[in-house]
Amino acid sequence: MKEYYISSFGILLREKIKVKQFAIILFGSLFLWLSPAAAQDQKRKAVYLELAGSGGLGSVNYEQSFAERGIADFTWRAGFSMAPIDPNNGVGLVFPVMVNTLVGPEAHQLEVGLGQGLTVTTRGSIHLLALAGLGYRYQSASSPWFFRATYTPLISYLLGSQWQHWGGLSLGYTISSPSK
Repeated sequence: MKEYYISSFGILLREKIKVKQFAIILFGSLFLWLSPAAAQDQKRKAVYLELAGSGGLGSVNYEQSFAERGIADFTWRAGFSMAPIDPNNGVGLVFPVMVNTLVGPEAHQLEVGLGQGLTVTTRGSIHLLALAGLGYRYQSASSPWFFRATYTPLISYLLGSQWQHWGGLSLGYTISSPSK
């Protein structure tokens, strides 16, 4: 099996991690985040479908609030997508992970975020992208449904610096929200 260096924001780790081991660590971490024990807190949680955006052509995402300060709500999100890459790389399994800040009163909010996108292909290669997001989110206080429109550039930093302009539209549903 081929071995790859895994990095976060362009800094290579000193140890080699096999793709299979990395996938086990990634899915184990996601399982712990979504476990019933973690779900007992009163943080806002949501799921949404994103067309285009940080996950490539489209993705399914889970989002959770982790802090609130005045009119700012801080969230993290993890997503999953599949996309054909090319004949040499096969299909890519895309995992966008981001930290976002939602700013604004009530229903209309500015969304700003940064993150890391990991693509593992069916041919065994790994691709990393820095993710950014700047957008608008609408969610009425009387409805669990929300809409997002975001500018989501994809930033490659492993082979020089490349900036790919991209955007996304999302429709989501709030699973739970804090009782106030």
